[in-house]
Amino acid sequence: MSKTQDNCMDVQIGQRIRRARLEAAVTQAELGQILGRSSQQIHKYEQGSNRVSAGTLFTIAQALDRSIDWFFSDAELSLDADPAHWLN
Repeated sequence: MSKTQDNCMDVQIGQRIRRARLEAAVTQAELGQILGRSSQQIHKYEQGSNRVSAGTLFTIAQALDRSIDWFFSDAELSLDADPAHWLN
């Protein structure tokens, strides 16, 4: 996966985090408190400038009453159909 594809996915996940947070009427500060992080860090996740770990995304999903797969649904990422290329 290229750096461009990585960043694209980070931005899409961040947008989903923001959408779920707003729909749950939770502030960045409140979500940060749940995660033990600053509101600035939540902002960076939402902008896609900092990557969210799997464990953090799992906690976010629980806190915002979403399933993990919701954050990836409709993700616009074109991957090579051959899984062997995903490792390069």
